[in-house]
Amino acid sequence: MRLLGHPVHVMLVHFPVALWPAHAGLQLFASWLPAGAAVSVGFWLLAAGTALGWLAAIFGLTDLADLWAENDASRLTNGIVHAIVNGTALLGFTTILALEYRVYPTIRHGAGFLAAESVLLVAMFAGNYFGGAVIWRHPTRSI
Repeated sequence: MRLLGHPVHVMLVHFPVALWPAHAGLQLFASWLPAGAAVSVGFWLLAAGTALGWLAAIFGLTDLADLWAENDASRLTNGIVHAIVNGTALLGFTTILALEYRVYPTIRHGAGFLAAESVLLVAMFAGNYFGGAVIWRHPTRSI
């Protein structure tokens, strides 16, 4: 799906890609930053990244349906892998948001949490590789 000639999914995916690592960084350095500021800002970065991630996923599914109709097995396979991996990361960050919401603004994270969030970030970046392969391996074709 396009808005003014630009692919909406591709425009929206940049928000979680930027906001989720920013959340992780703020949580990692929260003890060195002003009391409560990192936690509060981090929570809202996570909320915005997750909300925009869900919006990106909806538009991504419409693009995946377009790939299905094209009968291009390579692009469709990459699109499906991208959807599964990044969908899993989206569900993980949605779970983190729900857990943080329950205790906001007194959010505290330990090493286990930071490790789990790091795994989700690695998954997101790996999934983005497959999403990029859908577009960049066929630059003359667009979704």
